[in-house]
Amino acid sequence: MGMPISLVYLENSLVYSNALVLLAIGLTMTYLTTKIPNFAHGSLAIVGAYLLFTVVAVYKASIALGFIAAFLAGAIVGLLEYLVVLRPLQRRGTDALGLMIATLGVDIFLIGALNIYADIVRDMHPVTGTSRDWSLRSFVLGRVAGLTEGTWISIGLVVASLVALYLLLTRTKFGVAMRASIENPQLAQVLGVNVDLVYAISWLIAGGLAGLAGGLMSFVMRINPATGSIEVVSVFAASIAGGLQSLLGGVVGGYLVGLSETVGTRLLGELLGITGIAAYRKVVSLALIVVVLLVAPEGIMGVNWRSILRKLKNRAKGERS
Repeated sequence: MGMPISLVYLENSLVYSNALVLLAIGLTMTYLTTKIPNFAHGSLAIVGAYLLFTVVAVYKASIALGFIAAFLAGAIVGLLEYLVVLRPLQRRGTDALGLMIATLGVDIFLIGALNIYADIVRDMHPVTGTSRDWSLRSFVLGRVAGLTEGTWISIGLVVASLVALYLLLTRTKFGVAMRASIENPQLAQVLGVNVDLVYAISWLIAGGLAGLAGGLMSFVMRINPATGSIEVVSVFAASIAGGLQSLLGGVVGGYLVGLSETVGTRLLGELLGITGIAAYRKVVSLALIVVVLLVAPEGIMGVNWRSILRKLKNRAKGERS
């Protein structure tokens, strides 16, 4: 019998899952609007993480200010990715495959830029130690009402982001314009919707959410410039598992993948008597992608659950009779 899962491990799992939720929502949003699978989305998160590191660890400012900087940095870089690289390619008629490859190029560029930035931070502020393999875990270990500060911050950011997105998409003209742009961009443009502006704002918001997620990731893992290119596997798994056609699917998929990679692999390792299985947790994400595409190609939110429940009820009634 293995050791019981500790509270700290569960808290770290929740923080990681909350980060995946924010990332999956952003990835789904940009895919819904522009139909571009953004493989640089993970590196947008690391841009935000490094800004948080700069504000909190280098300049000793508050974590709240650090997250504001992380959001703005991710938002600006996400917007620039769309305006400078992807929109010009779209207007030239580049197909989906070409746009996807372009995002891989952006990812490589961001990794290089982050390496340069890490060296600059190290040279300007040697007191910070290494800037290529760091964590902010020690900054959020204090406990409030039984949970670490990092856990509360992650919960607060996810709740605030979901509420803000809900209000934005259901209570504002932008939300109406975005839904119209998703359903039929040509008709929306004829009706006076500035589709280009909707797309740009979507990438701005997605980048900002990625920046927040990168900050959360720094609470539970060590960050380096290439971390985003590794974590993007989990982000795509979360979006695909939940359903790329639904923002709510990003929430469901984020928690499913995040908890599967952490708590799930831990329990599986104890069941099989294998130590060190957590090193292969990305296999869980890849397996989820395969299973979901085979069983429910449109993701969990694309399944007609009412029909399934109705059939199960009818079958249960038939067995009783």
